[in-house]
Amino acid sequence: MRISSIGLFVMASRLCLVKHAVSFMPNAKQVPVTTTKRSFANRSPTMMVASKTVFGEMSVERREVEQLFMEQVTNEFSASQLYLSASIWCDRNDMTGMASYMRAESNEERGHGMTLIDFAMKRGFNLSLQTVPAPESDWEGPEELWEALLDSEKDNTQSLLRLADAAQTCHDHSLLTLLMPYHMEQVNSEDKLKTILAKVRDENKTPGLLRQLDTELGAVVGV
Repeated sequence: MRISSIGLFVMASRLCLVKHAVSFMPNAKQVPVTTTKRSFANRSPTMMVASKTVFGEMSVERREVEQLFMEQVTNEFSASQLYLSASIWCDRNDMTGMASYMRAESNEERGHGMTLIDFAMKRGFNLSLQTVPAPESDWEGPEELWEALLDSEKDNTQSLLRLADAAQTCHDHSLLTLLMPYHMEQVNSEDKLKTILAKVRDENKTPGLLRQLDTELGAVVGV
C-alpha cells in the first residue's frame, strides 16, 4: 500500500504539470506573432524612405541635383549664345579682334554644355533640354557689352556653386570631380573680364587704347 500511494502521488503531480503546460501554450504561440509582425502601413517615415531607396525611387535631393544640372546645361548654352551675339556686334562695329575672341569664347561655352550632356548620358540622368532664351544683341558701346558678359559669368559661377552644393549633399563624388575645373575656370574668366573692362573704361582717358585692346584680344585667338 505504501508504494501504491507514492505512485499515485507522482502520477497526480505529472498530470498537474501537463495541465499547466497546456494552459500556457496559446500564449506562447501568440508571443512571436504579436511581437514580430509589423504591417507596411505602420512603418515609421524613416523606414518608408529607406524602402523607397531600396526599390529605386529617386530622393528629393537627387531630383534637385538633376534639376540644377539641367539648368547648368542651359546656362552654358545661353552663355555661348551671348558671346556669339557679342561677337556679331563687335564685327559689325569694326572690332574684329574682339569679335574673334568672343566667337572662341562662344565655342568654349558650348563645349562645356556638351561635356555636361555626355556626363549625364553616362550616369543615366533624366536629362531634357530647356529653352535657351534669345541673347541681348544691341549695346550702346563696348563698355556696356563687356559689363553684360561679366554679369553673365557671375551668374554662371553662382549656378555652378548651387549645383556643387546639391551634389555634396548627395555625396555625388563623380559630379563634384567633374565640376572642379569649372570652378577655377570661372575664377579666371571673371578676373580676365574685369581686366578687359577696366581697359575699356580707360579708353576715355587714353584715346586709342580700345584699338590696342582689340588687337591684343585678336592675337590671343590667333587673328
